[in-house]
Amino acid sequence: MSLRTVHQIALALLATLGAYFLFVRPAADATVISRWAMTAAMASQPVTKGLVGRLAPQPAPPAAHERLEGFNRESALQERASEGLVEFYRRGVGGGELLYTVARLDERVHIEVINADGAIPGSDASGDTVWRDGQRHLQPVVEMANAPFAAREDMDLLWAMAFGFHGAVRTSNEGSVVINGVVHRVNPWRSALCITADRRAMIGLFDAEELRSCQQAVGGGPVILWKGKMANPAVGAETDEFLPFNPLGEDFVQLDWRMTVYSGAYPKTAVCVGDLPGGRSFLVLANSAGITGVELARALRNMGCHDALGGDDDTSTQAVWRGQALWPRPQRPVPDAIAVYLRR
Repeated sequence: MSLRTVHQIALALLATLGAYFLFVRPAADATVISRWAMTAAMASQPVTKGLVGRLAPQPAPPAAHERLEGFNRESALQERASEGLVEFYRRGVGGGELLYTVARLDERVHIEVINADGAIPGSDASGDTVWRDGQRHLQPVVEMANAPFAAREDMDLLWAMAFGFHGAVRTSNEGSVVINGVVHRVNPWRSALCITADRRAMIGLFDAEELRSCQQAVGGGPVILWKGKMANPAVGAETDEFLPFNPLGEDFVQLDWRMTVYSGAYPKTAVCVGDLPGGRSFLVLANSAGITGVELARALRNMGCHDALGGDDDTSTQAVWRGQALWPRPQRPVPDAIAVYLRR
């Protein structure tokens, strides 16, 4: 065999290997499933709840949208945008206050998980939550909402609120994160809000395969309203109205602290999902102060929501409307926020 022939064979092999690495071999930075707080018992159990029966569009419960409109009429409207596609309200509840935005999912309404500088959340080889560049990227939501990165062409950022949990070591969101169809983190043991490309919203436990159906997703927890029943730490078994706290058995190292915050009048964060006629969904994104978790869950249920997910509470609770912080207290640096945009 001539040297020229050997050279040609070598080139052909290199080309074949190049094509394999380019088109076949999985990406080196493929998403690592988070397992930072997974117990041995949980590791041995398959995740089966998934979308929990909500893969197919669900018919709107009778008068669900009418319940939303009735609740809104008794609240103080702060601003209505684009003929009511997005609305911002304030309302007294018990001895406290509820601030909430209603977003009716539509081609003009865009929901996206944002942070201050476009840092990419992920997991390291052990499953710990990190930013992909290994640095810390935590900022108050008011700074995120006003940062150049948050600007979207031909869109106005109306509402943004902190949502995901984080810790001193785990600096990015501990839950699942999907941004514009790209799955960045998977944590199937924490509930998440999922918004699909056809603008349906759902809450549940999602594995990696199911998250690929989400256009946007952000983890939080625990669930505080499930199929119309409210989480209540005072009950030990399901009743006609209540479920025990943490009804989906989400994985929280500090579950006792989460229960303490939920039971008390600490500031709280939540997002809930309801159904509109025609198969569309609406979201309610809420902050509260001075009310208990059961009072918050009841208010969300009274709006016509069937499922609701809590977010990081207490000092992390913060929201912004049109770039202005809505609470006078200091804003704690957090990893990300749920932002509601409206196309012009």
